[in-house]
Order: sequence, then structure tokens, then C-alpha cells
Amino acid sequence: MDNSKNEYQLFCSKEKSIPIFSQPWYLDTICGKNGWDILMVKRGKEVAATMPIQVRKKYGFRLPRMPLFVKYWGPYFTNNFRSKKQQQKLMRELIQLFPKYDLFEQYFHPLITNSLPFHWAGFSTTTRYTFVLESLDNLEKIYSNIDSDYRNNKIPKAKQIVEITSDRTLQEFYAVQKKTFDRQGIDVPFSFDFLKKYDEALANNNARKIFFAVDKENQIHSVVYLIWDEETAYFLMAGDDADLRNSGAGIFLTWHVIEYVKVVLQKNRFDFLGSMIEPITRVRRNFGAKQVSYFNIKKINSKLLKVLYALK
Repeated sequence: MDNSKNEYQLFCSKEKSIPIFSQPWYLDTICGKNGWDILMVKRGKEVAATMPIQVRKKYGFRLPRMPLFVKYWGPYFTNNFRSKKQQQKLMRELIQLFPKYDLFEQYFHPLITNSLPFHWAGFSTTTRYTFVLESLDNLEKIYSNIDSDYRNNKIPKAKQIVEITSDRTLQEFYAVQKKTFDRQGIDVPFSFDFLKKYDEALANNNARKIFFAVDKENQIHSVVYLIWDEETAYFLMAGDDADLRNSGAGIFLTWHVIEYVKVVLQKNRFDFLGSMIEPITRVRRNFGAKQVSYFNIKKINSKLLKVLYALK
């Protein structure tokens, strides 16, 4: 590991609020040990800002983008350097540290509310949305704010049909994921071998829990893969058996996971990790989640890639 990564490893061991997606062990798992780098700006000996980037080439192009299972990256600012003026200056310095690339793209963490330095540097900025329960302090209030059909029909019905357990296999989780993607007519975007490696890393770092909604006939109706860091729990993956979706198990399971985050993990923030797909956003809102914006930053330097993207 080079000096910058050694220093970042030490920094993250002390800076507890670094999001899981930017943790060194997570980056090693997703990108490979040589598949990522860290940009770092200091003030004296103190780290002021960091930003992970992917190291990736494909078809001869340098493509630092967003790897699978990384939902947010972008700059991270330490406590002493979070004023808007400081962040703006630090962003300019981070941009100066970028390696040469043909296409750069990242989704910034929702806590980053200013992207102007990237706009001024020629990056395009678009807005995306996630859905977040910002405070889990009062679960009874949260439950009362859930859509009435969920509270009065779907959840009570599902409670009579399924039980929630984590005592099933990763292979079974993957099988339900495959059914979910099959229903959409697309391939699962990750192999079981990749998921196994990923899951082992998350389990070793006490950062995941898998939930299954199972009926008395031992049929798995719905699954959820939950991950977390110091401050937030993330609804990373979910899936349903298409033939069993009418049981309401997916809604019941989602509520169970929210309860788990507060009662067991004792965390206060729950991020559904977006979607821009209308039916999914409706479900998130029906759980009382707040729509929160985040930035998609992109810049294409390659003339050939610019032409190819223009033809899309």
C-alpha cells in the first residue's frame, strides 16, 4: 500500500464519520487493492478533505466512475473545514489533484450541497434523489406516518403469512435477487462469487445483515440486504418472488428492517438509497421518507467518447 493509502487508513481509523462507501476495506473489496486511489488535501499536518477515485481502464480509456455497490463518493470534509467558503476552496484543490482521465463520473454524498467548483471546472452537474428517514427517535410516530394501506392492510396481512429471519443462506438471497431481475427482463449485475466476496468483507467488519420473509411452506417471499456505517443504515438491496408479491411481505419486511436499525443497531438515520423510478419512489414516500437530492458529477475529456455519448 502506498503512503497516501497508509495515511488514509490511519485517518479513517480516527475519523469515525467516514461513510462506509469510502472506507479503505470497502474500497479494497469493491475495486480491488489496486483499483482505487485517494485524493487528500491538508492544512499543515491536518487532513482537511479527502476524495476516493476509481482506478480503471477499459478499451484503452481511463474511466474513474462509480463501482458496483458504491452509492456515494465525492469529497469528505473534516469538522474544522466544513464552512461553505472552506469547502469551495478545498474542492478546487481536489480537482487539481485529479489524474488524467477520459471520462470521470461520481455521485456525491447528499451532505455535499455545493458543486459549483466542479461546474466552474467544466463538469456537468445533474440532480438525483434518494429517500431518507432523517430521525428514528420516535418509531411510533414514524409508523403512524406510514401510508394507511400499509398500516391497516399490507403489514397486518403479511404478519399472518410470513416470519422474518436471518437464518437463511446467501445462495437463497441471490436466488431471490435473480427472480427480481428476471421479472424486469435483465441479468443480475453481479455474480454470486462477487456477492460472496462482498458479503464476507461486510460480515468481517460487522456492517451488514440479511433479512428474509419466509412463509410456513418455507417459501421466501422477500429479502433485504442492509448495510451501515457509524451514522447511517442503508437499504442496499431488496427483492421479491414475483409469484408471492401479493402477500405484502416486502412492505412488512421493510418496516421490520427500520425497527431493527433503531432498536438493535441504535442508529438514527435510514437511507433507502434512492431511486428515480416512479413506482419505487412512491413506496419510499409511503414510508414517510423525505426526498433528498444529491449530485451526479460528470466530465468527458475524450473527443471520441464525446461523440459516442452524443450519438446515444
